[in-house]
Amino acid sequence: MNNSRGLLNIGMVIFLTVFIVIFYNKQNTPEDIQKLSHLNLDEITRIIINRPENQDILFLKESDGLWHMKNPYSLKAHQFRINTLLSLTQTPVEKSYDINSLDLSQYSLDKPLARITFNNTEILFGKTNPLNNKRYFLAENKLALINDQLYPLASAQASSFISLDLLPENYSITKIHTPVVNLLLDRDNNWINAPNNTSKLKLNADQIQSLLQHWNKAQAFAVHKYLPRKNLGQIEISSANKNLVFQISDDDPWLILALPELNIEYHLDNSLKAHLFGSTSVDQPDA
Repeated sequence: MNNSRGLLNIGMVIFLTVFIVIFYNKQNTPEDIQKLSHLNLDEITRIIINRPENQDILFLKESDGLWHMKNPYSLKAHQFRINTLLSLTQTPVEKSYDINSLDLSQYSLDKPLARITFNNTEILFGKTNPLNNKRYFLAENKLALINDQLYPLASAQASSFISLDLLPENYSITKIHTPVVNLLLDRDNNWINAPNNTSKLKLNADQIQSLLQHWNKAQAFAVHKYLPRKNLGQIEISSANKNLVFQISDDDPWLILALPELNIEYHLDNSLKAHLFGSTSVDQPDA
């Protein structure tokens, strides 16, 4: 009898312990957080930023997982800024309201200040509430009032969403022609100083590798729509199947390398000029 009572007591202790743990976890498990949309980030493959007075900005997620702008430019996108836009879909919402009984004009949502479509889900930007500086949003037929720091990005120029990298992804350089160097990759995969260019610097192997590294890592601090300026020469960077010709349109106070045919220009720190031109060779470069 005592053994049975002991086993019963042990069983009750185990039961109560399990019950307390379950109850405690349930009490401390946060409720499902309501978000501005029900979109799954991994499933978003298309983003359109509406531009009523200009061309809409279209981004597509490629098979390599990177985002590329398809309109109005066809270039690799600025990945961080795209991810910042994507974060809007996951913004927590404390409370939302069905729009059927609301006058959207009171929130500037009848004519939204900005409109972004993620796949087929539209998110509209309304005005800010002067009492708390939060912004009204409309998504999935719900009105929400949330903190917003994305409006300046959502209303930015299309060029602001272009990657700061000067070269395309996986661009394998086979030729560099700048105002001071002219280098070629020969059939044996060796870099050589182009013949019959006595006015150009002739770099040794280490200096050539340094120049290649600078170009492969080169980033602008900003990308803008092309604006005709000076013509200070050009830089030609080639791969096996693509040729890029940068127009040097300014070099003071910063270096501007333009691609007029793409209607864009890269703004770089002036200190990169020598590194990208190839004129940072040590003392007298070997012939």
